[in-house]
Amino acid sequence: MLSYLFFGALFSQELNLFSEEIPYYEVEAFAPGKTYQYDIGEKDDYYHKSDCVFVFKTVRIEPYESKKSGLRLKFTFIDKIGNKVICADTDIKKLIPKIDCEGDMVFPELLSEEYNRFGVQFRGWRGEYEIDKSSALTQEYSDALDRAYRVQLVNNCLEPTKWEFVLDSEDYSDFNKRKKSENYLNQRRILAHSWFNVPMDFYKKLIKHYNPDVDTDLLDLTYDELSQKSEKVKIDYSKLRGPLKDDLEIKITEIGHQSNREITILDPEEYYKKQFGLILSGKHYTYSSILEEELPLTRFQDRGFYKAENQSPFYVQWLKYVDDIKMTTIEMEDSEVITEIRLTGEYSPYEIVLGNVDLAIMNEQILCGFLFGVNTYITNVRNNSRPATFNYDPTQYPAHRKPYLYLVDKKTGNWVNNQYKGVEKIYISFDDITYNKLNIHVLSYERIIPVWMGQVELPKDYVEKIRVRRRLFNY
Repeated sequence: MLSYLFFGALFSQELNLFSEEIPYYEVEAFAPGKTYQYDIGEKDDYYHKSDCVFVFKTVRIEPYESKKSGLRLKFTFIDKIGNKVICADTDIKKLIPKIDCEGDMVFPELLSEEYNRFGVQFRGWRGEYEIDKSSALTQEYSDALDRAYRVQLVNNCLEPTKWEFVLDSEDYSDFNKRKKSENYLNQRRILAHSWFNVPMDFYKKLIKHYNPDVDTDLLDLTYDELSQKSEKVKIDYSKLRGPLKDDLEIKITEIGHQSNREITILDPEEYYKKQFGLILSGKHYTYSSILEEELPLTRFQDRGFYKAENQSPFYVQWLKYVDDIKMTTIEMEDSEVITEIRLTGEYSPYEIVLGNVDLAIMNEQILCGFLFGVNTYITNVRNNSRPATFNYDPTQYPAHRKPYLYLVDKKTGNWVNNQYKGVEKIYISFDDITYNKLNIHVLSYERIIPVWMGQVELPKDYVEKIRVRRRLFNY
């Protein structure tokens, strides 16, 4: 039996990713700079403090001989003075979209997966990456680099082949001050941030390896071209789940735009976006008032960099006609509590359909997020997936119960591009430990502004089934 030590090299040879002429790839990276407003978090004081230090402009991709199974590659990020961040033993599978559909349904699925942001995190406290300091590094910058605790390597949502590198640091210098302010969050900062493009031929080989039935020429289409093909596709739910079984006798206790509930940011870790005036700045919205106007948000421009002057409105007013929630159990041998949730309304032109939802693996007051598509990947914590929440490692879902989320035309059943309609994600959560009230939030393009919410009270017998099933996971 072959040793795992050679699996990574053997896989890369089989795929012809590298050769004697091309033993590795070295690509240029683009750093957004100190003045870039729309970054993915708060900036460290040493973020672009220098034009050279921690400005990672070179990415090297090469084979890696791993003791683990599967294809593993080594990524090295190099700044202008030679500092290196090395992510060896990278499970490349978690950076490649997995298409869980067939036939024409591949078109919207590829669009949802490829233009979603997903990847892996490498934790410093677990020794999952290395830092090789340059001899030219001063003590001041060396101390700053010692505060690095995590690397993120991400397949970005901007375009095929565009990936992203983030080096996170921890900073407790203003901890006491923050305790007294409304911006009291965690102490995470961005020390470095770059985008880079992996070679298209290299990327297509990886897509084909993990998705042998997918036509990789689809990656040559523009976003709009692939969207137009997708909009002709009628979603066939029979290919995603078993037959629908029982309609749950739920009680709708609130629809946010009817109760005029005030909008508050659900994820306090992203409060910096409001603090920096990026969204909802200077205004107070309710779930009613936000649906009375076009919602301006900055779209991706210029190699993916946001520009405030490029704000384009999203039409989200259609959500004010979404005033009904339906929940139906799905026939399944190994569970009675898997459900499909439909957000709909008599006069709504569209329906949001969320299916294969297992409420038994949710905990109270925890936001469980779903992205549009089938079993859509999100950022995974390397080697430490959390199967007890929806937000981690889609590779662990059995094939017959992979979650799906679609926006569809209510008359035709055809796929509708959720990006064009200003919605990007759904959060569901329980109100408390009784597990009888389920909150549903629809989030905007920025993934932080909830633009619709509803709450339902679940039937008592169904709640009891959830409690019984939860014991399988949590006892």
